[in-house]
Amino acid sequence: MSDAITADAFVKDLDNGLASLSVAIDGMQCGGCAAKIERKLEVIDGVALAQANVTTKRLRVIWDPGLAKASDFIEAVRGLGFTAHPFAERDDEGQTNESEPTLLIPLAVAGFGMMNIMGLSFASWAGLVSDMSAGTHTLMHTLSAAIAIPVSIYAGSVFYKPAWQALRHGRMTMDGPITLAIVTTLIASLHGTITISEHVYFDAAISLIFFLLIGRVLDQTLRRRSNAASTALRSLTGGAARRLSADGTPESVLADALSPGDTVLVLPGERVPADGRFVFDHVAIDESLISGETLPKMKRRGDPVVGGSLVVDRAARIEVTAIGDDTRLSMIAALTEAAENHRGRGQRLADQFARGYGPVVIGAAALGFLFWWLILGADLADAMMIAVAVLVVTCPCAAGLATPAVVTRAVNRLMAEGVIVKSGDAMERLAEVDAVMIDKTGTMTDATLRLTSHADPGTLDAAAAMAANSTHPLAQALSRACPAKPMVGVREFRGEGLEAPNGARLGSARFVGLANERASDGPVIWYRAQGAAPVSFSFRDQAKCDAPDLIRGLNQQGLGVSLISGDHERSVADLAKRLGIEAFRAEMQPEAKLRLVQQHAEAGTRLLMIGDGLNDAPSLAAAHVSMSPSSAIAAAQTAADIILIDDRLTPVITAITIAKKTRRLIRENLILATLYNVVTLPIALAGGLTPLIAAILMSSSSVLVMLNAIRIGRPR
Repeated sequence: MSDAITADAFVKDLDNGLASLSVAIDGMQCGGCAAKIERKLEVIDGVALAQANVTTKRLRVIWDPGLAKASDFIEAVRGLGFTAHPFAERDDEGQTNESEPTLLIPLAVAGFGMMNIMGLSFASWAGLVSDMSAGTHTLMHTLSAAIAIPVSIYAGSVFYKPAWQALRHGRMTMDGPITLAIVTTLIASLHGTITISEHVYFDAAISLIFFLLIGRVLDQTLRRRSNAASTALRSLTGGAARRLSADGTPESVLADALSPGDTVLVLPGERVPADGRFVFDHVAIDESLISGETLPKMKRRGDPVVGGSLVVDRAARIEVTAIGDDTRLSMIAALTEAAENHRGRGQRLADQFARGYGPVVIGAAALGFLFWWLILGADLADAMMIAVAVLVVTCPCAAGLATPAVVTRAVNRLMAEGVIVKSGDAMERLAEVDAVMIDKTGTMTDATLRLTSHADPGTLDAAAAMAANSTHPLAQALSRACPAKPMVGVREFRGEGLEAPNGARLGSARFVGLANERASDGPVIWYRAQGAAPVSFSFRDQAKCDAPDLIRGLNQQGLGVSLISGDHERSVADLAKRLGIEAFRAEMQPEAKLRLVQQHAEAGTRLLMIGDGLNDAPSLAAAHVSMSPSSAIAAAQTAADIILIDDRLTPVITAITIAKKTRRLIRENLILATLYNVVTLPIALAGGLTPLIAAILMSSSSVLVMLNAIRIGRPR
């Protein structure tokens, strides 16, 4: 199969006429590599986005398929000296498609070789102060060489191959100085063995490979765990499904073979194979993977269900509405992967540093070698070992991992908490907010209205019987408050109200004969029986159950909170009073909301905007950072930087807390990486480090950065 056919098979068509391709890349070790790949692809005609992730070793390209082919990007990446192939989450057998082999075997080989060579070296060192003959010394060195050469060829190839591919294409990566250090140490040791020198450094060369591989294995483990989070989400909607035929007979099919409109049967204890809506009432569903709530929810006919949810108590019939990449879980997984491509201000600085480190490191090593050999008169072997120590200890692995290690951990933690970060630097901007503006209807309130005024039971029953015939939100709220059998013969006047056969009316104030509607704190529907005075039924917006916790949490963080809405002032003021919000604005059109957000920006306020409606979309896009709940319309979710997976509000507090901690840990990592290089480079140039100690220090700095990232916390 040709590369072109292989690449085309992995292309995904997007709704806007563009195409998307994911590519697995081997040999991309630092931010400089990622930036070089992106610059190479961005000049290709039709490319709208080229985003390389050094943490996951993946590339995502979005382009106009009429102007370029998928194989063009594969060849462009390979032309830079990287190994690249199209990436799919799962192959035909359902196994995870990993782009790189495990490094545990090379690590084990290097460890085995290091222990044996250390034993031989210890005997040789001890012999220098005893009566060991020169011939025995030479034998020890020869045995060390016999072990070191094959071990270094096999285990060291992890560094040699990428370094050679990069050099062939005129690039310098962090593998270049590492390879130079290993090869230089081996050559110096072979020379010492042949010339029967007292000192050789085979132990240092193999130890260098061993400790470097420890850092690479930890990095690989971190990336695979990151990939596993989104892959596991997608896998929940895979497998088999029971599709019901027209006569109700179930047939077993793959979930990917389902189509919107199909009806599937899901038995208790099974997961829903695709997004859909319930055909029958009263089914208990465990949606903990989406909402984080441990208790099952009761679902009714027509209620939506997310693929991957668990059916608890009885068999459920579900009409499929979305499959595959169009499901909610696939969307969450895609957004999570995009967020892991984060390259904020801190990462851009680290990338710039990593991009130019190669020539600087090699130059420093060369100067150190010449200074000690020519000026200070050191032995050639000693001067060479100082140069090797400089090459090893200054490797900027820690700087390259400083940001992605923390961000990857934070993104997965937020996903577990019900928050999806979908904008590149949204997490950094979220950590900077000093004020929060929240839309009222649909964001702070739920979809139900609570009846707050009551008439006599007879009047209420009569009005409710009429209301049962209408789909108007206020009529439905009245019907829910007092369930009644629908009255027969009711006529509906669209936009006005309902009229019963006996002349009774239910609807607006004007429809029941009132010239002026009386002031109310919330929505009102009027009822007038024939020959009787009009009676009002008042409703109140029901604040979401965790709305008070949200406001309390924001206040505890010192963030100013304001409530905005297009509703009339009394309704907004009532909700603001109940929630303890002092600042509120009512009767605001989309243009007014946008102007208010822009005024905050001009005043230097870094505003978090939370909204769900079409009228919130401009404000969400203009805010310093924005959030939208899962119930929001598509336009609001598109404009928002962050999506709340369900309708809970308290994850907003969690997101802000994690964002601030993420920013702090990134700064700590960058400071650690900088201090490491500032301290170790002069020591290495002064001859205070052996290659072995340099390798330990360099690997330790990378491990320290990754351990610091773990402080974000373990996802629940």
